[in-house]
Amino acid sequence: MRISRRAFLATPFALAASRDLRAADRKPNIILIDGGTWRAQAVPWARDPDIIAPNLARFATQATTFSRAYSCYTRSDRSRQCLLKGVFPHSLPGLDGPLADDQPTLASVLRGAGYRTGSFRTRDADEIVFFIHAPESQPFFLDWTMENIANGLMERDNPDLLHLRENVPPEAQSRAREDLAVFYARARTRDRDIGVVLEALDRPLHGNAHGIADDTIVIFTSNHGEQFGSHLGQGDDYVYEETIRIPLAIRYPRLLGTAAQNDMLVSQADIMPTLLRWCGAAIPDTVQGRDLSGLITGRPGNRPDAVYAEGRLGRKDEWRMLVRGFDKLVVDMDGTVTHLFNLADDPYELTNLANVSAEQLKRDALLAVERQWAKKLGDGVDTSGLRKR
Repeated sequence: MRISRRAFLATPFALAASRDLRAADRKPNIILIDGGTWRAQAVPWARDPDIIAPNLARFATQATTFSRAYSCYTRSDRSRQCLLKGVFPHSLPGLDGPLADDQPTLASVLRGAGYRTGSFRTRDADEIVFFIHAPESQPFFLDWTMENIANGLMERDNPDLLHLRENVPPEAQSRAREDLAVFYARARTRDRDIGVVLEALDRPLHGNAHGIADDTIVIFTSNHGEQFGSHLGQGDDYVYEETIRIPLAIRYPRLLGTAAQNDMLVSQADIMPTLLRWCGAAIPDTVQGRDLSGLITGRPGNRPDAVYAEGRLGRKDEWRMLVRGFDKLVVDMDGTVTHLFNLADDPYELTNLANVSAEQLKRDALLAVERQWAKKLGDGVDTSGLRKR
């Protein structure tokens, strides 16, 4: 079957390809906003009833938001390295000491591609605006990490009015409310800073009367989340969705156009190679994440059917997680299944199916896929398919 050139150019594939070509004409700026321990359930596009973040809410109306993005690790030291290097935590050196810095990072690759780079761990939004508005002509990469710090001057909500998740048991609710009140107060402060930086992109700059927002990729994500009493957990380093799932929103007006929602499974390790592709930079051989740039822009391809994550490396209760579709499997280092959930039927993970006989076929199939992922990633697996201790 033949179609006319005009008809072909109106197809979704042709429109996506055209956007990709236009975007390749000039390198975009990048602002990576790392929310630290900001969990996926506590952002405006997740419809959290307690979050007050008008700037993030407005940002989401201009961005592609992802509802199923996962951290690679549940502690910030390694998860942040996974984000910046596009790798999984077992491949990072320094398990018993400081992390070595000899693997290519997003910043180092972009510097080699002609980018001006800056890394900020500050709440001074004016300092970040100064970096954005510097007179240099080359594109920039700005890595902005929001520190997990509270102060006594923050205006906190009444803890008794906050909404807890259904998996927070009664004995954990009092502390959960107090901790959440601090989190939401901190989030409001961060949101104001985000608003200042986003507004700076719309101001005239370098002779551009309309600002540089159209040519700037802005990503909001985090290292991992926190439990806040869910499953009696406090802090991080848990297998549950409150800790392991992360927020992810990407705004790139020139390429992605208007707002969209995406339920594709995304790993934290996929962010780095995806950004490098949009910037026309080479993806290092060390990268283990997937380049999702084409899929995000609507080009045809195989959507990821699973994500993989790790936890408590070097400890006796070390674990691995696989999410395939809506099934979630967790195994210990002996290959024993410790958790099995169906996230569609049981989003709060209240019913562990790991030892339910009726789930044996599913459990075995998921375990086989988990071993395939471990082998592919070089995650300590011998030829029998069992993981070396």
